[in-house]
Amino acid sequence: MSIKSKVLIAFLISPLLFTAQIEPIPSIQIQEVVVIASPGEVKAKDSPRSISVISSEEIIQSAAVSIGETLELVTGVDLRQRGALGVQSDLTIRGGSFEQVALLVNGVRWSAPHTGHHLMDITFDPEDIHRIEVVRGGASPFVGKGAFSGAVQLFTGPASTNKTLLSIGAGSFGLLRAKATVDFGSPNVRHRVALSRTSTSGYGENTDAEMILGSYATTVSSDLGLFKFQVGVADKAFGAQNFYTANFPTQYEETRTLQSQLSWEKSFGDLSLFAAAYVRSHTDRFELYRESEGYYEPTEDGFFVMDGDTAATWYQGPNRHISIVQGVTMNALYSSPLGQTAFRVDLRDEAIYSNLLGTEAGAVGGLFEGDEIYSRADRRWTNEAALSHRIELGRFASTINLSVIEMDSLFVLPGADLTMRLDSDGNVLWFGSVNRSVRQPSFTDLYYNLGGAQGSIDLEPELSDNFETGVRVNMALSETSSLKFEQNAFIRQGRNLIDWVRYEGSLTTQAANLREVTFNGMETSLLLHDIFNNSIGVSYTFIKASESSDGFESNYVLDFLRHKLDIKTSLSLPADLTLSLRYSIQDREGGYYDPEAGEEIEFLPVGLLGATLSREFMEGKLKANVRVDNALDVELFDIGNVMLPGRWMRASLTFVFD
Repeated sequence: MSIKSKVLIAFLISPLLFTAQIEPIPSIQIQEVVVIASPGEVKAKDSPRSISVISSEEIIQSAAVSIGETLELVTGVDLRQRGALGVQSDLTIRGGSFEQVALLVNGVRWSAPHTGHHLMDITFDPEDIHRIEVVRGGASPFVGKGAFSGAVQLFTGPASTNKTLLSIGAGSFGLLRAKATVDFGSPNVRHRVALSRTSTSGYGENTDAEMILGSYATTVSSDLGLFKFQVGVADKAFGAQNFYTANFPTQYEETRTLQSQLSWEKSFGDLSLFAAAYVRSHTDRFELYRESEGYYEPTEDGFFVMDGDTAATWYQGPNRHISIVQGVTMNALYSSPLGQTAFRVDLRDEAIYSNLLGTEAGAVGGLFEGDEIYSRADRRWTNEAALSHRIELGRFASTINLSVIEMDSLFVLPGADLTMRLDSDGNVLWFGSVNRSVRQPSFTDLYYNLGGAQGSIDLEPELSDNFETGVRVNMALSETSSLKFEQNAFIRQGRNLIDWVRYEGSLTTQAANLREVTFNGMETSLLLHDIFNNSIGVSYTFIKASESSDGFESNYVLDFLRHKLDIKTSLSLPADLTLSLRYSIQDREGGYYDPEAGEEIEFLPVGLLGATLSREFMEGKLKANVRVDNALDVELFDIGNVMLPGRWMRASLTFVFD
């Protein structure tokens, strides 16, 4: 019997099995959160989809300095890094690629049409986040284009009280970090100003980095509704050793992200409305040969030379790209005795201006018409409309989703979720879902042609049919401790999956639509927690694909984590100390081509140990912490030939003033 058949049978019979075996259990207090897996407000324990919620307390306790560090131990999440401190991170969920995850910030979906490598160029720090929600599995019918294998939503904004936060930190490899946040205003008008700078001299050749993040956010509450406005900038400059190809190791990149959005929300009895307008601009300067003192420098006759080595004659200087995304989104939610009905519209304009991507004809009439550098361009509109309805009948709850997305052609994406409470208090829940998702090629997929990489203008959008079933348990073990458990199984049937591949005997890596690939997997997670803030969490993810990269090297689609076991603990120690331990065992499918060895090198299983020790002083106004990552100093490659840091230690002090 196939795995798919087993999962579908489990989907049908598991409610009957659990109904027969489960007795009523004590209820526990579960935090209510708004999740992106369903219309309206749904408790996390009642979600019809597999979700993970990370609170601001967990984020602060981790001492993370990048959004990626807060996500790396989430069940089913694979954070593939090309450098430290979040200079560039590829976020994948359940074996998907870095292009297949949707990112939302306060209800607005961000997108990076140039390349998904830049989706995580976020304009604020972990300390600025109130909550993170991760939905695992395809979510296009409800979230929109790009939620192919999952979605992440970040909630930010001013605090409800006036305060100032100052943080300074230092660590291995010349790490220096300074962070300041000021929250101020009245009860109805709140403001937040945040600024940070992080730099490192690098853990190896050409791995130095500098990042500056700045943002302003405000909320205004009045009889007209709740208005939210935010604007932010992220400037990054970093050595990109081997980032995109090992054939030209001394790469370098500078990026600048500008993001702004204005939203409004108001309720009229049973009708809740939300509307937002947004603009995201991303500028990228990429040097295949790093151009600076000590690296490649131009000569009088037009060549680039470093220590007697001359860059390829076809190299004409940096790749320059500017992508601009702008649009509006509108949501309406109506509650009635028949359930909750949600309607969503998103109108999005995505454009690229470049010296490499797009066409010369596409630049005519554009923002940079006649510009000597940005001589090529392309532009596309995406129009989305979605309708959802959720109804509860006794122990059952069901959601039906239907989305219509107009890109180069029209796509109709259906979806359905079903839950059943298996005990009287709803602390044991069976859930299942089916849906279809879609993802459009990036402009890099379509047009890139340089340094042994070849895009394809003939790429088709990729599609997936997603199936999931599982059981979730939330129960009290005693008056002081509780347990959360989830077991699920999933299938993602992909068609026309877009990957960058290098076939045997070829020196060119090219974008291509792969044949059908089916991903089967399961996730298990367990969390024990007590009222003394002690906890231990264990999660395991297993994924298997119907195809392998035999005969070719897969850069993204078939290089997923086959096994991922995460163990995370938090312990309250004497002297008001708190110790957090992190251990992750990862076994990645596939390998990468090593030009020096002249052969493909398989990814080796790794075990990564990390720890954070912290203590509060002055009634919580001063917090000190020490964090170590990769404590066992393991040799680590997430992507290709890009080596990540060995043991990395850092310490910080954070002051909070009223």
